[in-house]
Amino acid sequence: MEDDFTCISCKQLALPGGEVREGNLHIIIEDGKITAILDQETDLVKGAVDRHYAEIVTPGFIDIHHHGLGGADDLLLFWQHPEYTQQRLPKYGVTSFLASTVFPEDLEGGKVFETLKILEGIVGKTDRGSTCEGIHAEGPIVNDFGGLPPGEQRMPIDKFTHLLDAMPSCKMMTISPHVDGQDDYQRTKILLKRGIVPALGHDRVAKETEILGALKLDTSQQFHITHLLNVCNFHHRNPSLVNFGLTDRFPLLPGYHHLAPPTIEIIGDLCHVHPLAVSNVLSARHYSQVAFVSDCTAEAIPNMKMSYSNREMQVSPDGKYLVVSGTTTLAGSCCSCLDAFRSLVKVFQVGLGKAVAMVAENPARIAKLKGVGQIEVGKRADLLLFDIDLNLKKTFICGNVKYSAT
Repeated sequence: MEDDFTCISCKQLALPGGEVREGNLHIIIEDGKITAILDQETDLVKGAVDRHYAEIVTPGFIDIHHHGLGGADDLLLFWQHPEYTQQRLPKYGVTSFLASTVFPEDLEGGKVFETLKILEGIVGKTDRGSTCEGIHAEGPIVNDFGGLPPGEQRMPIDKFTHLLDAMPSCKMMTISPHVDGQDDYQRTKILLKRGIVPALGHDRVAKETEILGALKLDTSQQFHITHLLNVCNFHHRNPSLVNFGLTDRFPLLPGYHHLAPPTIEIIGDLCHVHPLAVSNVLSARHYSQVAFVSDCTAEAIPNMKMSYSNREMQVSPDGKYLVVSGTTTLAGSCCSCLDAFRSLVKVFQVGLGKAVAMVAENPARIAKLKGVGQIEVGKRADLLLFDIDLNLKKTFICGNVKYSAT
């Protein structure tokens, strides 16, 4: 081993599968990857020139639903300047993310293709701060827009295919089973063929048969649900998306055989979803099926005003979420995965290892991201160093310090 390796020593280490190992533990990093995990202070550890210490070490957090922190006057154009967000995310423990994009009706006027080209140029590059691992397309095939700019809900197949061609790094797309079901799920079939995860969402009227029809398209692919409990419904007699997101096991009824319940994501600001409702979800689902996301659309600057596709928006007085001005319509949060992680541990009393999984390992698996989200030999050295009170002290990306609290 060369002399220029890095050693991080800690007392608690969050490992895959919700495990937390305790003791005197040492992570060896070389060429941006984890090359060893040791439980003894060997001569190798003692000889490390670049050495760091922490109470707790976790994998870097992965936000699979993030619209950016700024960089332009209109939220729609945030990803025209991705470096603004990439340089700030390490402060919040986010080492990888999917760039969430939306699709107004006028794609050219909204500079959508121009933005997608910029994003495609940064995917996988680890030298810019937090790493953009791909794209989460939120729409355009949705039934209920919520805070999204109105788009072309029944986009023709040729135009839809052209849009996908412009974002080969698309990992996930939010799509309405009610809308696409009216066209024999043609667009969902295209997503599955391209290896893109269909995330059912933005659909308050989806019927049981429409959701089952989507899930049956490919039983080898576990579907996902975008921000469960937001812009989707529950009913005790007429099941809709929330019903499907609140179970780990389907009933033995016709139509459900051989189907897996979708994974889910929850916006972690405790405003989009009330803490009691979050508790309901955590009680209903196995932790491995849940990802916490930010759905971030702005920095946490109270009362800040901004534009979003020619609509006026304003950050809430407490700086926690964005609303369409003059309405109560939420248009994203101002929280981070770090906020969600701390809430999981301190508010919901989730064990450290399981909390870490819901902001790192699970989102990586759901979005089919390789080499990140876990602390294992051979994985990218994206690591977070915490004190005992879960204050973030350092963020490593590809073995390099990208944020330090001191």
